[in-house]
Amino acid sequence: MKTKPRKDDYKDWSVVIEEHGRDLAHKVYIESLDQGKRITYGQMNEYCNRVAGFLREKRVKVNDRVTLIGKNSIETMVLYYGILKHGAVVNPVFFEESEENLYRIVNMVKPKLIFCDRDLQLDAGRYTCEWIRFSDNPQKTSGDDIFSLLEKYDPASFECIAGRKDIALIVYTSGTMTLPKGIHISREGLFYMVDEIADRTGMTEEDRVLEYRAYNWASAQLLTILSTMLKGATLYLARRFSRSRFPDWLKKYKITISSGVPAVINMLINEPVPLRKEDVPHLKFITSSSAPLGVESHLKFEEIYNIPIQQMMGMSEAGWMAGNPPAKRKIGSVGLPLRHKEICFLNEQGKQCRPGEVGEMIVKGRAMGLCYSKEDGTIENFPREGFPTGDLGYMDEDGYIYITGRKKDLIIRGGINISPMEITSRIMEHPAVRDAATIGVPDKIYGEEVASFVVTKEGFQACAEDIIVHCSRTLPDFKTPKKIVFVPALPRNQRGKLAKSDLLKLFEQQS
Repeated sequence: MKTKPRKDDYKDWSVVIEEHGRDLAHKVYIESLDQGKRITYGQMNEYCNRVAGFLREKRVKVNDRVTLIGKNSIETMVLYYGILKHGAVVNPVFFEESEENLYRIVNMVKPKLIFCDRDLQLDAGRYTCEWIRFSDNPQKTSGDDIFSLLEKYDPASFECIAGRKDIALIVYTSGTMTLPKGIHISREGLFYMVDEIADRTGMTEEDRVLEYRAYNWASAQLLTILSTMLKGATLYLARRFSRSRFPDWLKKYKITISSGVPAVINMLINEPVPLRKEDVPHLKFITSSSAPLGVESHLKFEEIYNIPIQQMMGMSEAGWMAGNPPAKRKIGSVGLPLRHKEICFLNEQGKQCRPGEVGEMIVKGRAMGLCYSKEDGTIENFPREGFPTGDLGYMDEDGYIYITGRKKDLIIRGGINISPMEITSRIMEHPAVRDAATIGVPDKIYGEEVASFVVTKEGFQACAEDIIVHCSRTLPDFKTPKKIVFVPALPRNQRGKLAKSDLLKLFEQQS
């Protein structure tokens, strides 16, 4: 489905930051919920100009990379926006990344500088570039902290060195089965990615937006961090999700839009908190993305809390691709293509699918990443004719998108393709099941066999035969899981996605 492109309303991020610093100078941009402090748009702009002055002195040029390793803090965000405003390439990495993976990422990125949170104890000697520490409490640091060094730079002087085609961002995929891959996004690609998701959510200057996911997620950057900057809204930033504090965050700060992921939504279903829509009349919706959300969970959450869930879909390579319009949702669908995206589904013969016909999702448009960074330092450009997402699904007659599974996740049992998502959905309908996942495991006869991993609800009991019988009532024999593994929790990465390699290890340990 093609969406009608609008006139070219591109605006460079340096201009966005500068204009808001002038026109919204006294408005709070970020309220840090864990730090107990805030920063206005005017203060953010002045800090960005100081960071730009520092980077100029360090001779950081266009397309030079600057790795930023930090927590969800105001200081991390100042450096993020300062690098972006200057015109260098931001390479955001979360504070809790493993040291080996961090070392690998830095070696691939080859940054000119590394800004690193002082609380992270790393061996700087392993890295060949200059290493600069910063703290989320600059008043208690020594003179080598970046925020001490910034004091000498002019808060009113700036000149962006980059053009719209230059690289703005290098982000990394989550790597649930393979090593993470670096994705290059241009300054104009980043603008259009943010423009279209802000358009779909209907975000305005009046919104108060809650984010608790790691700042380096592409999802968090586009949906909340950069969208609030683009629209002049206020961002309420927490270090991580807190089930006990979540209701108070929504109430105290009159949050209008809250980010969300299925893991959090399912947690709130299984361990309800004192919260109803009437308690938070300003809250328009909670988003759901990053992983599939079952229809049953969606409906159950809205039954308990009477708060709408806005289901959406994105990927690091393409930004946000689809989302339900707030006023015209279809539950079970990830929504309509966004403003700057063209999406279609292709069948196994490479032909475009008819409405309702399942195929692989292909996406293209001006709001796209450019390429991957490969392990050997070379670049793999994304295909111009459209990026194959690996997602299987279909469009209905109205253009709404439904996802049925992942192409690479298909279980091939005796030559027959089986969607793990379909099986997991049936298991989740069992009254004793809290969470579940399904994968293909090696089998001598069929090549692969269906195995499911089950987490039971507290106070409930079930055995493997219970689950198998439950599935056999609605699934044919070849789709019914033959092996059930009960686990206390499903292994997930920091983005809430299943760590499938860990599931295979769990299966091997119990076989």
